[in-house]
Amino acid sequence: MLSTLRIRHIGVIDDATLEFGPGFTALTGETGAGKTMIVTGLTMLLGGRLERGRLREASTVDGTLALAGHDELEAALDDLGAEEEDGEVLVVRRVTRDGRSRAQIGGAPVPIGTLARLVGTAVTVHGQSDQQRLRDPDAQREALDRFAREEIEPLLERHRELWRERSALTERLAELDDLLSERDRRATVLRETLERLEQADPQPGEDAALRSELERLGNAGELRAAANQAALALVADDDAPAAGPLLDVAAEALGRASRTDDSLAPLVERLEASRIELSDIAAELTRYAEDIDASPGRLEEANERLHELTVLIRDLAPVLSDPDVPVEDVTALLEASRGAAVDLDRYDGADQERAAAAEQLESTQAELDEAAAALTAARVAAARELSDAVQEELRHLEMPDAAIRVDVGEQSHRIHGRDAVAILLAPHPGADHLPVARAASGGELSRVMLALEVALSASRSDRTAAPVFVFDEIDAGIGGRAALAVGQRLARLAQHAQVIVVTHLPQVAAHAGTHLQIVKSSVDGSTSSTVETLDRAGRIGELARMLAGDTSDLALAHAEELLEEAGTVASGAQASAGTRR
Repeated sequence: MLSTLRIRHIGVIDDATLEFGPGFTALTGETGAGKTMIVTGLTMLLGGRLERGRLREASTVDGTLALAGHDELEAALDDLGAEEEDGEVLVVRRVTRDGRSRAQIGGAPVPIGTLARLVGTAVTVHGQSDQQRLRDPDAQREALDRFAREEIEPLLERHRELWRERSALTERLAELDDLLSERDRRATVLRETLERLEQADPQPGEDAALRSELERLGNAGELRAAANQAALALVADDDAPAAGPLLDVAAEALGRASRTDDSLAPLVERLEASRIELSDIAAELTRYAEDIDASPGRLEEANERLHELTVLIRDLAPVLSDPDVPVEDVTALLEASRGAAVDLDRYDGADQERAAAAEQLESTQAELDEAAAALTAARVAAARELSDAVQEELRHLEMPDAAIRVDVGEQSHRIHGRDAVAILLAPHPGADHLPVARAASGGELSRVMLALEVALSASRSDRTAAPVFVFDEIDAGIGGRAALAVGQRLARLAQHAQVIVVTHLPQVAAHAGTHLQIVKSSVDGSTSSTVETLDRAGRIGELARMLAGDTSDLALAHAEELLEEAGTVASGAQASAGTRR
């Protein structure tokens, strides 16, 4: 439900606040007072565009929308970081003079597309040029599905599940076909490559270790000389000075002294440990010098193995790895080979998986066909009921000779089924049934649209999720009994929804529960408009103006009579609706 609407600086409206009732709200006013600007403001709030010609300065529209029933909007508040208060959310749209647009939901900035998606689905605006429900085949199908929601929704959801399952299976089959085609090209090459790799049996890091070894073997003479020199410096066999003998002298001297002063004992122990460590180092250096070229053929052997590994990387890397990921050593080659082994496993199981997927797809397609047939049967039955319901509403709207028909035809299979829904109208006996947007005149189109909305709303079982309908001069082109009938049916629609109507007919306005008047005033050659909520006396005066153009006693009496009659009809309709429920 739309609780309030504040419009600033749109057309002739400087600043106006509208408070809507929960049922039927009528907006009336003199020609040029700005009734259309109210609808323009509402359209802005729903994400619509504002024509530059209606901008005098920055224009702003604020609307307070009750969240009850608008599940998508309510669910989105947390994600948007928006705030609600007492079950209502403030929606703001601002357009600057240069055409830049800003929007907020619950204080959180949102793109205009998000505004249109979340708020635009909560409020439906119907004008003389935008009865999209009567023009768009998808919208007509969705209307039929809502009309018979209890029967159709479970079938539709089942169909959607099967459609998604079939789509996934079809996609998987295509992937498996590509895999099998790839297998024919790559599997043999991969197997031969992995066999060659297995025969060579490279170890992670082996090529790096060989390079280090070759560096060492290539400098064996220098390394041996260095090791021997270091060993001699530690423990010489002749009288040349060396660290070992000097350490022996120090240990012996300190040992004698420790017999006199036992506090030196720890130092003696450390010297003994150093003598042992020095002797071990000298022995290891001697062994290193003796072993560094113990195998004269090792240099050639290491060179041959490194060459083998280099050729292996050069030949196998293009087969095993992604061209964009260079393979520069044995470790990377072995890592790439693991991916190739996984690919081979996938190739080996692809035949069986494809056969299973094809069998499952065939089964799912059969289930999908059954689901589509059940959906069609439910829609055909619902179409008959909707046709009857709209036909009855048209009779009440002074179109008794018009024949409405809701056809369910066939189209290409899509996620919502195989059904193409079309609302057809024969405006008079003997006329062909044509798409209603082509068969009906402007006034007839408005009444057909109203009949459809009344039928759809009357079928709703969830009264808490009442939609909001805005009708912009739905009564254009009609008068007399037809105008009275339109007012009555709008009042009936308002039993299940919030209805906001811009009208110039007193027969329509009299049926409203809330009456707002757009009042035009001129000061110093400048025209502006405000909005007033009318009490009973104000309503009678406004209805008299609409009836006769003045507020004479006769016009006032006629207006009061019209208001009384509308109230009596509305009370009877509410009682009848309560009995049916």
